[in-house]
Amino acid sequence: MDIILYPGEWVTAQLSLLPGTPKQQLVAWAINAPVYVFAARSVFTIAGRMCGFYHPDHYRLWPRLPWRSLMSAYITAKQWYERVFLMGKRATGGFAGTLATLTLMYRPSKVFLGRAYAIGIGLLQPVGTQVSTHLFMYAMSGGGKTTALISIISTWRNSVFVIDPKAQITNALFRHDWRTWYVLDPYGISEAESACFNAMDVIKAAMERDGLQAAVRWAMRVAYALIITPSGSRTPFFTDTARAYVAGVILHVLSTHPEEEHNLPFVYDLVINGYRIFNDDGAEETKDDEAQKLLLRIMLKNPNYEGAVSGAAAAMASASGETGGNVRATLQQQLLWLGIPEVRAILRESSFSLSDLKTRKDLVLSLTAPVLSIREELTPFCRLLTNMTAYTFEAVKKKNGQCLTVIDELPSQGHNETLEVMLAVARSYGQTILGISQNISLMKKVYSQSWSIFTGESTCTYWLAINHDETAAHLSEILGKKSIIEKDKRTGRKAQRETDVLSADQVKRFLSPESGRLIVTRAGNRALKLMNEPYFNALPVWRYAADPDHREKFLRRIFRFFFDRKGRAHKRASINKPTKQPEAMPPPPHNDGENDFTPTPQSALPENIIIFPTQSGGDKS
Repeated sequence: MDIILYPGEWVTAQLSLLPGTPKQQLVAWAINAPVYVFAARSVFTIAGRMCGFYHPDHYRLWPRLPWRSLMSAYITAKQWYERVFLMGKRATGGFAGTLATLTLMYRPSKVFLGRAYAIGIGLLQPVGTQVSTHLFMYAMSGGGKTTALISIISTWRNSVFVIDPKAQITNALFRHDWRTWYVLDPYGISEAESACFNAMDVIKAAMERDGLQAAVRWAMRVAYALIITPSGSRTPFFTDTARAYVAGVILHVLSTHPEEEHNLPFVYDLVINGYRIFNDDGAEETKDDEAQKLLLRIMLKNPNYEGAVSGAAAAMASASGETGGNVRATLQQQLLWLGIPEVRAILRESSFSLSDLKTRKDLVLSLTAPVLSIREELTPFCRLLTNMTAYTFEAVKKKNGQCLTVIDELPSQGHNETLEVMLAVARSYGQTILGISQNISLMKKVYSQSWSIFTGESTCTYWLAINHDETAAHLSEILGKKSIIEKDKRTGRKAQRETDVLSADQVKRFLSPESGRLIVTRAGNRALKLMNEPYFNALPVWRYAADPDHREKFLRRIFRFFFDRKGRAHKRASINKPTKQPEAMPPPPHNDGENDFTPTPQSALPENIIIFPTQSGGDKS
């Protein structure tokens, strides 16, 4: 009977025929050790993924040969040869090779991309990359986007700000994550207690940093987030005037009203209702637009902020007749969401400071809401939170790591000029932005002139499941063409022809939802073919909560029973546990000297003026 020996065993067998000196035994061990380590790592990784104790961080901890450095040097030399001798002469498109992909081993300092892919199968190595600008992701509904985002956010080692439709990310991570989570959940769709956010506290923090007059700039920023000019509008005057008026009312409230009224719901009530006068019997005496005119008259007398309040009131007062009606209609339509009771309840105080996202590495801020709400009535809320975070990162100098900013359903925010600008500079201020859209048509609809910068200037773009014709065609165009050299069997002559790396149809079939594959295009480098790595395969069971909509595998359920202490504690907790409202963030202290702020009181208000709403504390509607 023949005995078959594998290469390593054959070398060991040959060496065993020689005298067994320590030197020879050391050589034999050095030859076999990498094989044993590779086998042990593979067994550990496969078993860990099946049972639920594996994490992408584990792969880098195993001993390995230093071939990746040599391969990186070879790739650099190959890129030089291509630039010098091939470009301009033939098409050189194509995907990165298997070894080139394996050089991008995931480490905690990188953003997680997925799992290596070669010869039609998924490999075990996790892949990651450094981010120098921003990230973007295209994925159709049901294409594995959310499960991939959970893996990306969990493996990120710094703070995170995420807009989370359906609250799937929040419910999976907030209880098991090592960071502190603040969840803004106006409609109660998540399992977490809702935090609160008062945009006017951001203005006060700016006043504390930069002085009294900073309030004018930041009030305008809040107004720009609240009032947008529709794309292609031929009458921007209405929105510009409405925006200036909202900023003026914010400044008026800050300078003349008590602390408990410094919030956007009260500003909304004041903009819509004005100052109402009641008689001793409780009947309202202000008729028609008298309440609005009274508000304007009092604002015109407000001397604070070097006339910014009176200037906004004067511009509004000059818009009379039909023009004034159009401006007020714009205000009512674009501020309508501030009248939703559930939203008002979380906008009157602050449970956290936005600056903590930049100065701390252990914080997660999540905004959760149903998908339709994010696309409809809560669109301004998403835009407000996105913009205020960006402005805060620009203003606060201290930085501690990078904050991953995940903006799902990005086109739903509407055309956001602030977002366009921040893409180019956010990385230097401490934000790593990851924008997400279902397809290119949605981006073109909102950013008709600039949609391409979201992918064209990104460090990496994730392309998950795609069945949208235009999106598939665009990815095919990005991948480019490659040259194929064919030799005629009869004449021996060589002919060169060009073909797409992947046609649009091939893109759709390669990225079918059930395949679990993804493509990552990279700035200045070849694209990667990878396997999507959903959290229920990539993370240990104690790092996420089991999804009630998907039955967990048997071995993972066993390991969860023994090792998921947080999950067991949650099951023991009462489902009907009363919700504790977060405490309001204390007002920022005033600086001494030139930045000290004491509002000028408005003694001109008659005693019978009742500022709407009339109740203090609680729900003021």
